[in-house]
Amino acid sequence: MLPILYLSIIVSVIIILIKFRVDIGVVLFIGAILTAILFRTGIKSFFLTLINSIISPATLSLVGTVILIMYFGALLEKRGDLSKMVDSLRSLIQDNRLTMVIPSAMMGLLPMPGGALISAPMLKEGAKEFNLSPADKTFLNYWFRHIWEYFWPLYPGLIVASTITAVPIFLLARFMFPLTVVAILAGLVFGLKRIPFVPPSFSSKKITALKNLILSIWHILIIITLVLAFKFNVLYVMAGISLLVSLLTRIKKNDWKEVVKQTFSYKTIILLFSVMFFKAMLIDTGAIDSIKEVLKPEGISLWFLLFIAPFLVGFLTGVNHAYVGVAFPILLPFFLQNGVNLAYIMFAYASGFAGILLSPVHLCLVLTKEYFKADFNQIYRRIVPPVIFVWLFSVLMFFLYK
Repeated sequence: MLPILYLSIIVSVIIILIKFRVDIGVVLFIGAILTAILFRTGIKSFFLTLINSIISPATLSLVGTVILIMYFGALLEKRGDLSKMVDSLRSLIQDNRLTMVIPSAMMGLLPMPGGALISAPMLKEGAKEFNLSPADKTFLNYWFRHIWEYFWPLYPGLIVASTITAVPIFLLARFMFPLTVVAILAGLVFGLKRIPFVPPSFSSKKITALKNLILSIWHILIIITLVLAFKFNVLYVMAGISLLVSLLTRIKKNDWKEVVKQTFSYKTIILLFSVMFFKAMLIDTGAIDSIKEVLKPEGISLWFLLFIAPFLVGFLTGVNHAYVGVAFPILLPFFLQNGVNLAYIMFAYASGFAGILLSPVHLCLVLTKEYFKADFNQIYRRIVPPVIFVWLFSVLMFFLYK
């Protein structure tokens, strides 16, 4: 049981440091050091993991993609595309609260690292007439960015789950869809309901509004089409679209300087490297694999096992296909008792995703926090209730189909 004790210590230290408002990049670096100490990694192995995590293609691609996303968002803001998009949505929808979060939900259809950074400037624009705190804006952008991930068949987590369980992905997606419905309801109840309705200040013709909407999001539609339909690499797509939009943009020299200033945030770049280093240390030390060895099915209640294995890996890694890849092979015998039990799969998936949504390593969370300059304590006060709300629905399904 020592590995579980060590992992519990790591999680506790991370939570305590966050509670004391230590910079998240520093927190994760400390978490990596603590992992190395507890799992007895030598100095040579420690620095080897550090260097390899920094220069790995995955890390460099991630950093490049996020920088391009930040540049793209800043450029759209200076061009006025974000304000045009928000105005058009307001004319079409007539509820400014929904207008504010629709861009986040749209970007949620796009599986990409740090994708919440694209919708964050859009939500910021839509939230201007509301008196929202940084934590409120962070929660709304973060939550509605992830409402589709329970069932959307283009996300790696669902693909891996389908492969491991041998359940056709569209059958699995159809069964998991109610989780997305409940997540949308949670977002409305815990997020938008608390915001007073503000009648639109103007209303243009629907056709004109639709035309302006398309003109303000054509570049985003191209990104979604190239990534989803043609499966192009996100980094190359963002580079190409950013270059194209830059060539078509005519703004003042000072505005260009501001775009560049918003693009290169040393805190964000350090954070990305720290995230990848922490994950690499968890893998290289065998910390994640040790969960497989410790959490044996014998002697552990089914309910607890289906919850703790995916939740712990999800919380530690912040990556959905990581918890599916580690936990689901352990849980496979239980999924297949008397045929395939889709409710058990749903419960395990929702438990892991609860860990993902609460994970301080989750890129969308930490990047959105940094963008809105929000406080982690305030963010968690808003995130925890809807996470529990959705998870309890999966608990209900677990006992209904037991």
